[in-house]
Amino acid sequence: MIYAYSLRIWLTGRKAKASFVLDDKGFRIGSSVKVKLEKSRFGTQGRQCNFRILWGDKIGVQDEESWFDAIAGSPRLKRSGAWYELLDANGKTLGAKFQAAKWTDRLANEEFRSNVLDIMEEEIIMKFHNREGTPDDFYGESGE
Repeated sequence: MIYAYSLRIWLTGRKAKASFVLDDKGFRIGSSVKVKLEKSRFGTQGRQCNFRILWGDKIGVQDEESWFDAIAGSPRLKRSGAWYELLDANGKTLGAKFQAAKWTDRLANEEFRSNVLDIMEEEIIMKFHNREGTPDDFYGESGE
């Protein structure tokens, strides 16, 4: 029966303690999961992403945290050790430097958030749509 389906998606949880989403008091309120498209007539097979699922009253996906991973290779996100700074389209720094742990806090700033969405549109969505670069730019080194 496995071949009769037109879409097959694998959800897997990570094994590490870091795979849980914790609240400010340390209670587990969700899980980090990895999704891989195994079979599809609608998209490219083998694509994958990571996101967080929250349990309880506020069920949802915290996709804003995955935005950081999505733009990590952008020349507009400069890294210096554990510190990052985001540049606008003109190369001007947007606010102060930040660490990855403070990513969601930085997204509260509308100008910062708008620039992040612009980077994702320009450097990920449109490059994939126009088939710019190589498949490894989108699927990783192992072809996953």
